Amino acid sequence: MPVPDFLFTASCDHHDFRYWRGGIELDRLAADNEFLYAMLADAGECHEMQVAAYTYYLAVRVFGAVCFHYAATPRDENDLALLFT
Repeated sequence: MPVPDFLFTASCDHHDFRYWRGGIELDRLAADNEFLYAMLADAGECHEMQVAAYTYYLAVRVFGAVCFHYAATPRDENDLALLFT
């Protein structure tokens, strides 16, 4: 079941793309950290949204590995083109 992303739709979409693109564990960590920073920027000074951002971040760090495309090299535009053929 997908996680609701209504609070941070653009941030979630970008994070999902980074996971699809994949790479090595350092790429996953970079994607997750970028996700947190983007959500915190979206949250601004709203404490409840900041808490939600940290909760989403912790969830992807703990449970996200099963969704990450681990590969020696990240996917490229050729792989992306295959999605639309």
